[in-house]
Amino acid sequence: MTADPVAQRLQKRLPVPYTEWLPELIRRNVGKWVDRKFHGYGIIEHISSTGDRVFTVKVGTPPNFRMSTETLRKFIDIADKLGIGGIKITRNGNLEILTDSLDKALKIKEEVEKMGFPVGGWGPTLWSINSCTAFLTCTTAVVDAPSITKVLYDHLKPYFTGEVKLPAKLRINVSGCPSACGGFTTDINIVGHYGDAPTYDPERIKLCLPKSAKALEMGHVPEVAEVCPTGAIRVFGKPDGTVGLEVIRPKCIACGRCRDVCDWIDFDQSKAGVAILIGGKASNTGRGPLPSIQVIPWIPAIPPDYREIVAVVKKIIDLWRENAREGERIGDWMARVGLEQFYKMLNIPVTKWNKPVTLTGEFGFRQFGPI
Repeated sequence: MTADPVAQRLQKRLPVPYTEWLPELIRRNVGKWVDRKFHGYGIIEHISSTGDRVFTVKVGTPPNFRMSTETLRKFIDIADKLGIGGIKITRNGNLEILTDSLDKALKIKEEVEKMGFPVGGWGPTLWSINSCTAFLTCTTAVVDAPSITKVLYDHLKPYFTGEVKLPAKLRINVSGCPSACGGFTTDINIVGHYGDAPTYDPERIKLCLPKSAKALEMGHVPEVAEVCPTGAIRVFGKPDGTVGLEVIRPKCIACGRCRDVCDWIDFDQSKAGVAILIGGKASNTGRGPLPSIQVIPWIPAIPPDYREIVAVVKKIIDLWRENAREGERIGDWMARVGLEQFYKMLNIPVTKWNKPVTLTGEFGFRQFGPI
């Protein structure tokens, strides 16, 4: 009996036999998928060289895929009843339910919509709004990224389901701080920051510094300076032998790490907002991979409805939808019309913080006070 060449190749490439955990229909077709078809904007048909077919129903879920076990069990019951006993959680936090016929896929769509969850996110639609965890598990969060994500989903649902057609696929990332765990290689990136460098009490800050400048001479670096990713916090020895601290404002990206290790350094909470970066993508289509550029340095992030953020994001999407060519991602459209024209269409001023240059590590997330 001749060994299956596909199975032999996979055996060499898959040292961990994770295929044992897959539903039988998926396991016997690993490496054999040859084509696909879209059925609407939320159902995709995968076709194998064996003749087998699998239908995937893509469901939009809450930010970070955080849901109760009760809700998850309802999805699993649907997957067992109408599917092939398999689900997939995507890296962007959507849920995909697998089945073996289009009729069952349509019934799955009907069932999850009854639960209040939308189906969509393929083709020229909003594929995902990816969010970091922010305050749920992170100490550096400036804004509540999952809350912003939920509000955006509520307003942009027709773009996900395909009720409103887009020129191409659209991805949005929301990050709670300049560490940007949400990433920058998406069409629209929303990044939380304080808009200004931190302030500190000159007397109490001494509690976070060595008592003597001799410690610095011996190579000791206080944690409040050590955690700064851009070297914006400088510690130095004073003539009287004590230690001083200086915040170098042009270097500060307002990430908040210094605040996390020293109680006597903090940011003005009234200046908490977001920067909006546009035009990134990881795809190799069109002009190839593109980094985002900072277009709007700062707008307020005011819960619970985040009106300013929603208004700007919708304006960007609608301008792109009305002016881009079919299949043209936001970054490709911006590159074609030129950034100067794009800024005019968006009706925003060009400043030192959003001048049309490629994104670098120095974001310039400062909108208040002298530099």
